[in-house]
Amino acid sequence: MVMDLKHFDGSLRPIDRVPNEIKSLYATAFEVEPVWIVEAGARRQKWIDQAQSLNIYMAGASGKKLDDTYKLAWLRGLKTTYYLRTMSATHVEKSTVSSGQLNAVSSGGGVSGQSAASAMANAGSSSNAQHNEQQAAAKLSALELAAAQARAQMELSSTPQTDIKFCGVDDPTCESCQ
Repeated sequence: MVMDLKHFDGSLRPIDRVPNEIKSLYATAFEVEPVWIVEAGARRQKWIDQAQSLNIYMAGASGKKLDDTYKLAWLRGLKTTYYLRTMSATHVEKSTVSSGQLNAVSSGGGVSGQSAASAMANAGSSSNAQHNEQQAAAKLSALELAAAQARAQMELSSTPQTDIKFCGVDDPTCESCQ
């Protein structure tokens, strides 16, 4: 059950062995329609002197859904809405720590922890100092090993990056401004 809860980000709905009464009782905030969040806030509002910090949660935010939700909040007399919370486009890695080692993620270069010293040997010249650095790198912690890999990679690519793009406020095709 714990593994299913982790896999489905705390949601009970996709888990078949949970009864429907329990699923409806323990719904996540993203599983409750924003209309009901606004309606509940409108009913509380009359008992609050100033304003409430009403967070609106949306699983699939669209322009129409946002427009309808905020117009409903205005029509119901809500003084304010605080945050709009939406589901993230990406999810965190669902992993656990076992046998004292963390799950490794490659840095894009395809170099694992065991082959880092051999990758560094291929990256630079074969001077004696660099060979000693490679042997020391094999004994380093994961953080120090990543730093050594980055230094070796920076030595290889001494040309500056020229493909940096900046926001063009006057450019209607700018992806940052859309």
